[in-house]
Amino acid sequence: MPGAMQDIQHPQRVLIVDDDEILNGLFCEYLGARGLSTLCALSLAEAKNCLRTAVDIDLILLDYQLGDGCGLDLLTDPEYQHLFGELPVIMISVRDDHEFLESCFALGAADYIIKPVNLSLLALKVSALIRNRALQRLIRQQNTELAGFKLNAEREEAVAKYTYEHLVRQNRASIDGVSIQIHPSTTFSGDIALARFSPRGDLYFLLADATGHGLAAAMTIMPVVAIFNTMVARGFHLETIVAEMNRKLVRDTPVDRFVAALVIQIHRERHEVCVWNGGIPAALWIDQGRVLHEFPSNHMALGILDEPVFDAGVSRCPTPASGEILVFTDGLLEAKSPVGDAFSLARVHEVIAQQPANLLQQLMASLQAHVTHTHYEDDVSLCLLSPSIIAQHFSQRIGLRPLDAELQLPTAAIEWSLRLGGQELQQLDLPPLCMSLFQGLRVPFAVREYLFLVISEVVAFALDQGVLMLDSNRKNTPAGVVDYFTDWQKRLALLGHEDYLQLSMAWQPGHGIHKPVNQFQVTVKWQVSAPSFAIFNTPDRQQLGTDPALLLVKQLVDELYLDEAQSCLRAVMYVNQSIPL
Repeated sequence: MPGAMQDIQHPQRVLIVDDDEILNGLFCEYLGARGLSTLCALSLAEAKNCLRTAVDIDLILLDYQLGDGCGLDLLTDPEYQHLFGELPVIMISVRDDHEFLESCFALGAADYIIKPVNLSLLALKVSALIRNRALQRLIRQQNTELAGFKLNAEREEAVAKYTYEHLVRQNRASIDGVSIQIHPSTTFSGDIALARFSPRGDLYFLLADATGHGLAAAMTIMPVVAIFNTMVARGFHLETIVAEMNRKLVRDTPVDRFVAALVIQIHRERHEVCVWNGGIPAALWIDQGRVLHEFPSNHMALGILDEPVFDAGVSRCPTPASGEILVFTDGLLEAKSPVGDAFSLARVHEVIAQQPANLLQQLMASLQAHVTHTHYEDDVSLCLLSPSIIAQHFSQRIGLRPLDAELQLPTAAIEWSLRLGGQELQQLDLPPLCMSLFQGLRVPFAVREYLFLVISEVVAFALDQGVLMLDSNRKNTPAGVVDYFTDWQKRLALLGHEDYLQLSMAWQPGHGIHKPVNQFQVTVKWQVSAPSFAIFNTPDRQQLGTDPALLLVKQLVDELYLDEAQSCLRAVMYVNQSIPL
């Protein structure tokens, strides 16, 4: 307690109120010899004057019987009464009866001493009370600081909660045949469940459970959600989506943060169910109260293994004509009763066997009866997928049709360029526009996957590190992710018309012996003045060439050129019969 010791070590001031000049002087001399500063008052009136004019009085030594009144009158005077809640008072008197002592303490005295005064005992009492006052002052100071920290934390949590709830709202889609219930254990849920249709009509479902609880877990979930939505919209295969989620988490999150996830793809045309399960309890295919098939966890959670050893392989089975897929997190199985008994998988099977009209509601009712409360130690998520109903839902959607049959690679040269200014960068997403172009040109699906990933990484790098001048290393902690996302939005809003990002693509088909390989080139240029960035305290961007965000691009392309002076990044790929996906 440095603050407390510092207060104690400085000379403390004692006001001595006693009408006996000799005794008053003795007290002053004795306490002064022990490092205390003293102030003498020979009457009640002088004592009041000292309290009005003197500062930094740490203790009052008050005689009961004074020439102009009773010492207790000082404690009851309305003008000074407010001081004695903090300022300790030691009463001095020849009286030692219980009634007198009780009245002294009732009026605010902190201690007393009987005449004739034992000076050693007096010094001990004075030192103890002054020390206690210094400690109380430190506690009040720390409580004030703690209240400020708490207020700031609540404000930050409110911002983060708004961001997280916005994320949930943006990704809340109502799909017939998909039922989702999520019960968070804190303000933020570390679980999230999403369902999306791909352009081909396949249903993709994700249940993710991040490490820990609350805000840190919710922030770890955010990149998983973004990747899932984007790649499903572009029609990526399940294996590619899972691999990209893992790569993103390994690269951008701390080593102690990972995400257990279960991803399902229900193929509309192939009538096949593909499941990747990493760390989630086994998904159950149920029909008429029986468990027909289980999809256990065969993989490590996302964000643990590096790309070379990560396994994105899926389990496959034909889509049965009837039945449903029940998915849940370990928060359901591990919820404990008051005596410590876990809910367990056996109780889940018991509820399934009852064939309730609403399985999810019945499971939650059984869980609440088991734990006897609604505050869970971990987030509890329950999901139910009905493939037959999902297929009907898709067939009723307007404007969604399977892609045309894949054709060969373009045989003519193609050039395409788009420049977006500040406002347009806030409204348009470049990679999907490129994918629409590739789809219109009937570029093969596998090639579209490859080009989309390259373009996404190049554009993201140019926007975040080039235009917005952010440092991707800030995303190494959950708090850093929140700060990075907040600054990203602020800086994007500050861009003006003079700030731009230009994306150019060129396709050169290969012909003959001298040029047998197709070449695809993507170039991103940017310009930023952003004078409003001066509101940020310190420069954020590191040297672009050393940014870890470029590592994936370097692995994907054949040639990569970065010209920081010209604010330009160019990637070249040679596309033939094999591509790195």
